[in-house]
Amino acid sequence: MEWLGQSQHTKKTVYWSSLSSAISEVLFSKHAKVKVLVAYWANFIEKTELYLKSLPYTNVLCYSSKQNRCSGSVEIKYHKVPGYNLTGPAIHKRKRTGNIYPGYTRVNHGKYAVSDVRGHISTSNLVWDYFYTTAGVSFGTYNPAIVSQLQEIFEADWNSPYAAPIEELSNSHADSS
Repeated sequence: MEWLGQSQHTKKTVYWSSLSSAISEVLFSKHAKVKVLVAYWANFIEKTELYLKSLPYTNVLCYSSKQNRCSGSVEIKYHKVPGYNLTGPAIHKRKRTGNIYPGYTRVNHGKYAVSDVRGHISTSNLVWDYFYTTAGVSFGTYNPAIVSQLQEIFEADWNSPYAAPIEELSNSHADSS
């Protein structure tokens, strides 16, 4: 899925702290191991990378004090389907583009979340606008068979050769935003 800590299509940008705060909270209070797999494709949302790269700093905070007793962690990977950057029209303004796949393809764009006991399947990306300016459909369940299937799908994608860990946020990236 796509992930962004702000609005994408509204006139005034809305910062969406709830998502990153929820991840940090579950890491500290439930000692959860959080894994986030984000689609990296031709329509990758600009600035997503900066938000994603800030999340692993929660790991530093978690282990910053002996009194924290925090044992959670967050890991983030991109899922890049080969050819993701060769999508779109084959010809533009009478010139060949080099694209060999149709637009909006070559992406693992499943939108779901799964824990050890609950599964959530949605039509919405994790971007503020999807929840506040569009209509979407979601399905949540504690059904063990469905949760197990979602866990298997996630682990297969997470461990696939197309999944790569994000690089750490460097000072040069932070200064350029």
